[in-house]
Amino acid sequence: MTATDDAPDLHTTAEERWQHIEDRLTAIDYRIRETGSAATAAIDACLARLEALRHDLAHGPWPPEDLPVPVPPQPQRAPAVGP
Repeated sequence: MTATDDAPDLHTTAEERWQHIEDRLTAIDYRIRETGSAATAAIDACLARLEALRHDLAHGPWPPEDLPVPVPPQPQRAPAVGP
């Protein structure tokens, strides 16, 4: 095929055209597998983190000791009025 239209290039054989199609399919398959592997790794990392959090909640002290203790808000004083 030429770069400007979809007409077959008269200088390529049917075998070369099929080889080009097979090469493109191989490249697409590689990209799909690569993307799928990256997505699986990301999901595995998230699941491992969730499992660690679940374990900490199930087996740790309650409430967790490393959480900061909330400080109650201080009442605001009325502004001083001068003489």
